[in-house]
Amino acid sequence: MKAERIDDRTLTISVEDNDSEAERNTVITIEAGKASHQIQINQLAPDNKFARFRKLDRFQMGAVMSPSGKYAGGFTASIAANDSFLYHPTIVDMETGEWHEFGPYPESLHYLHQTMAITDQGLLFINDGQNGGQIAVDLTGTLFIPEAPAGFTGKPEIQGTSADGKYWVGYAMKGKVQVDPAPCKPLLWIDGVPCELPWPELNFRDETPWYGGMARGISANGEIIYGTSWENWDFGMLYWINKGTATEQPKWVGHDVREVWEETMKMGSDDSEYRTHLANGLICQAQLTKISPNGKWIASSYRTETPSEDRYSVITTQTAAFYNTETETTTIVEDYGESVGVHVTDDGIAFIGLGTLGVSSGVVYDLNTGTDLGSTQEWVFDNYGVIIPAGYINYISPDGKCVLGTKAESAAGGVSFINWYIAPPIAK
Repeated sequence: MKAERIDDRTLTISVEDNDSEAERNTVITIEAGKASHQIQINQLAPDNKFARFRKLDRFQMGAVMSPSGKYAGGFTASIAANDSFLYHPTIVDMETGEWHEFGPYPESLHYLHQTMAITDQGLLFINDGQNGGQIAVDLTGTLFIPEAPAGFTGKPEIQGTSADGKYWVGYAMKGKVQVDPAPCKPLLWIDGVPCELPWPELNFRDETPWYGGMARGISANGEIIYGTSWENWDFGMLYWINKGTATEQPKWVGHDVREVWEETMKMGSDDSEYRTHLANGLICQAQLTKISPNGKWIASSYRTETPSEDRYSVITTQTAAFYNTETETTTIVEDYGESVGVHVTDDGIAFIGLGTLGVSSGVVYDLNTGTDLGSTQEWVFDNYGVIIPAGYINYISPDGKCVLGTKAESAAGGVSFINWYIAPPIAK
């Protein structure tokens, strides 16, 4: 740092260029007799040193990030001459910021509905809302339709992949509801070959399964798979230890805090009574980023059920909770009231969505110390030096360099939810 006096009223301070990877700052104190004044100096790093924040608001129906943060994927839409939709599957290289856009595919061929997963090899899975199942598109634009095992009646949906692309997880129908026992089957693909995962003999409420459930996600290292039951209001969360086969029996996530019991409830104008099972335990709906990269932690929600005073309904509460697959113990976080565990890192940094429906904001919590680490915005600024809009974090890559998040925005039809990402600076 160099200070040069220009005249009686002017002092010029100059510093060398900041070629470090972080902001530099200092405080200069100027004194004249008893007078004293401090000047705060902040010197930003070069542009190529900044973490990048990018909104993915061009994507329709959400975006996904690959397990190691190499790619983000989604699709855009345009209007054809006949006013129908044209869809463009799109893959973003998060290292370079380059967009790979394919298609367009007319809605009559592939009615793209929701983006589900993308591999670190750049294979993107998007649901087909008209024809069922999915399309899969790679970096060359080659498209194929994933298939279920022989004997399945429905097309599969792939929900998540391991970082090396060896394992995919998802589900498909094997028969019809009310005709076949638990026809919705969780699936594991091993090197592209699908096989059926085992299911518990009893469902989340210790009753005979009648619908089944899904595999929803897999750890980046491929060692832990999680899924959900899907029977009325169940949404019970369970997990499998993946040993390279589809033979391992699942366990309920949070089995250490799960409770199931019978209650007498009422229905109808005549107050007729019936017996039913209620359950307290960890639940998950259609969220796909609940697991830490090495599978040590699973994010969830602890839901309790209590009969109303008149016994015509059930009162529920829902609180963020996190399950350790190594110790098989659950940490329930009660600090934020109604909340949901969205994601968690290998070292126990938990990302919590405030509320349970239409979540639009989040906080960060250290499971090791039971410490609040601030809002999503505060935590991101502290760790990445980036100012982001309100929202919550969906996923963080194993090395912590890439982040996928969600924010709510006002739209013509109400509120829409868009994704954003943080990635390392682009190399010179």
